Amino acid sequence: MHFSVIVSVYKVAPYLRVCVDSILSQTFRDFELILVDDGSPDQCPAICDAYAEKDPRVTVIHQPNGGPARARKTGLLASTGEYIVFVDGDDWIAATFLEQGAVLLKKTQAELILFSCSFEYETRSEIIREPVAEGLYDRTAIESNLYGSLLMNRQMKHLLYFIPNKVFRRSLAEEGILAVKESISLGEDLLGVLPVFLRAKEICVSSRTMYFYRIKEQSGSHGFQMKHFYQVSMALKELQKISFEYADCLPKDFEEQIARYGAYMCFTLMIHAVNDGKYYRLREICQQLNRPLFRECIQQAQFEDISPKTRITYWLLRKGRVRSAYMFLSICRRIRRNLLR
Repeated sequence: MHFSVIVSVYKVAPYLRVCVDSILSQTFRDFELILVDDGSPDQCPAICDAYAEKDPRVTVIHQPNGGPARARKTGLLASTGEYIVFVDGDDWIAATFLEQGAVLLKKTQAELILFSCSFEYETRSEIIREPVAEGLYDRTAIESNLYGSLLMNRQMKHLLYFIPNKVFRRSLAEEGILAVKESISLGEDLLGVLPVFLRAKEICVSSRTMYFYRIKEQSGSHGFQMKHFYQVSMALKELQKISFEYADCLPKDFEEQIARYGAYMCFTLMIHAVNDGKYYRLREICQQLNRPLFRECIQQAQFEDISPKTRITYWLLRKGRVRSAYMFLSICRRIRRNLLR
């Protein structure tokens, strides 16, 4: 078996058929499809079983809900392919995803392929590419060209953390995906791909848009929840663990990149809080951002060539003026909404 395509399925019944049909209609035929029903309470289990009855390439695994990290592990452990592809149940892939992957694997012998992806909003699409040039990177080139954007560079750019837009050699997928803590549900993609970037001997970057990432504006990952601060803190602690476990192959500025990533996530959570009108949670937000772990990231992070809005927000956060940062972002949002009318 050349490819194993693993789909994590949870509460995506309105979108699941689009996802599965995009995989079963691939122009490259040598693959298996593993649907991991992660205890979904909707019609997803029945939809998965119906596909398995019709197509022998489809295997369905039903399990109690354990989150995306556990679902991916389950699929990976049950798979047989030499190369692994992950797809989220509400997204879809181009008809030539596996064909292009097979062509690049044969041409380059790469252990990891990175495709561009498209963010699919309700009314628009946005192509997202890697912040590095298309091509094949050997170990020397990986360290000199990719490592600077591993977590986040000074311009707030980074390699795409997404697990689904990639083709993994099995051994690398196992090293990354199986090590992710199942309790982490924000940052699990980053923690899964980071060991892969650190261990891969050859990485192929393609500008072809092969993965389509459905953006649901009110989804848990894009809305604000106080528990996200806890999830980010867990991810930061895991990054610190990785810095010890992979000390032999880390970028020299890895600790700086961790600080920039942590500060960026704090900024992102602030944006989500403003967008969702969470002023009444501002006291709790202040308490969270004053925790030593977050304060250290905010104080240490250094950025260059970022937007005036972001620069002012970071200045306020470094001064400990969280409430002022919230109000400033609220004003920016009102101005932007008025301009768009």
